[in-house]
Amino acid sequence: MELQTLQEALKVEIQIHQKLVAQMKQDPQNADLKKQLHELQAKITALSEKQVETPSSCRSHRAGSPGDRRRDRNVEIA
Repeated sequence: MELQTLQEALKVEIQIHQKLVAQMKQDPQNADLKKQLHELQAKITALSEKQVETPSSCRSHRAGSPGDRRRDRNVEIA
């Protein structure tokens, strides 16, 4: 999954989490809300772990990009 897509999904899940937390403050004994909150926390954790993995693969892909090679050619040797 692409980094931007992961970040957007994470943002949406965090917003839902915030709403659930607000609902829990109103009804702290609601077992269904507790279950939803627990499941959502697992989703957020999974997305976060994927996000951490994604940039390292992006960096290795960019290492050989034409932009890097162009920059290397512009180095002057005295």
